[in-house]
Amino acid sequence: MRARTDDHRLSEEHLAYPIVRDTPFELSPILAKAREAEGLTRVQTWNGREPWLLCKHADVRQALQDGRFSADIQAEGYPHNSPAQLETEGALFIRMDGAEHALRRRTIISALTPKQAERHRPRVLEIVDETLDEMVAHGGPVDLIEHFALRITTAVICEILGVEHQTAKRVVDAMEDIFDLAATPEERVRANEFVLDVMRDTAQAKKEKPDETLLSRLVNVTVVNGDLEFEEIVTIGRFVIGAGHETTANMLGLGTLALLKNPDQIDILMSDPETFAPTTVEEMLRYLSIVQVEPSRIATEDVEVGGQVVQAGEGVVMSLMAANRDPRAFGTAERSLDELDVTRTGITHHVAFGYGPHQCVGQNLARVEMQVAWCRLFQRLPGLRLAMAEEDLEFKRTGLNYGLTKLLVDW
Repeated sequence: MRARTDDHRLSEEHLAYPIVRDTPFELSPILAKAREAEGLTRVQTWNGREPWLLCKHADVRQALQDGRFSADIQAEGYPHNSPAQLETEGALFIRMDGAEHALRRRTIISALTPKQAERHRPRVLEIVDETLDEMVAHGGPVDLIEHFALRITTAVICEILGVEHQTAKRVVDAMEDIFDLAATPEERVRANEFVLDVMRDTAQAKKEKPDETLLSRLVNVTVVNGDLEFEEIVTIGRFVIGAGHETTANMLGLGTLALLKNPDQIDILMSDPETFAPTTVEEMLRYLSIVQVEPSRIATEDVEVGGQVVQAGEGVVMSLMAANRDPRAFGTAERSLDELDVTRTGITHHVAFGYGPHQCVGQNLARVEMQVAWCRLFQRLPGLRLAMAEEDLEFKRTGLNYGLTKLLVDW
């Protein structure tokens, strides 16, 4: 097929981006239509840039693994998601390409391999049970986001990284501001500086008193060996604590709501947790696709994607939710791709964690946390139920990642 070079769009006007989901579990009809359209669709971002929107699974995977698409947000013409993105994320290694990115990725990936994640499973189980003990002692109704999802993910990542628990709550609050695109640029920059200060102080403490945590290893091995500078370790710490708690907490909260709305799926999961915990997690990752504004890239040379030529200097933005419900990639089963099916198999090629060289480094740990948390939650509290009206649920519509702000439950 001959590649198109003209502007292909769904309407006379470019779509405003990001395209936020209207309901928590349904793909926007706009994104579904864009996915089925020939070629690609242009959208318009907050600053008037007009990147291409990628919705097909094959197109998203191509862009995420093709070295001609750069993750460098400092590149001229990059489709920034907000006025504060450059200042809050410009130093992060996930915004680098090639050898620069690979070097920094290697400094933390060894602590987050599948084998290492499994080594953390017993401690994750302890943290989940301790959290549930506190919930039961508190009595319902409780906010599952505050008293379960965030407490588990924050405790796990802080222990691995080496951040003191008494500072964790303030860090979590600051990260919420960083991830909220509706916050002012000044609020987001200020929150980012606070987290960097915490990482800087913690790293300095590890330098003076080493231990077995990830941040200590980075300071006392990686910096000492001359591989990276101290300030680079600080930004890596900021990335790890942000990515390590917020996304998984959103998954736990939103996934619990999805299960409560589909009690038959809870019955299947609990009928054989060893078998269905892994498939439940993969299906939740595909079905929820909570990363709603990223990923994005900029072409460094002309590239053909989905029959469309993306010219050098043009940006692309991607809908992971649309890609993860693409029937061309996942086929059809008894339950459609728009329904939750915890028995669904053959879906590990979903792009919930991205794809290619920038694929999420914490995905193995996140899988373990979710496998443990949902099983123990419904084992310990089989009568768990929603304790608020569905119309009162509030969602992070303006967040980089989708999720619930509160989920009141009782049992």
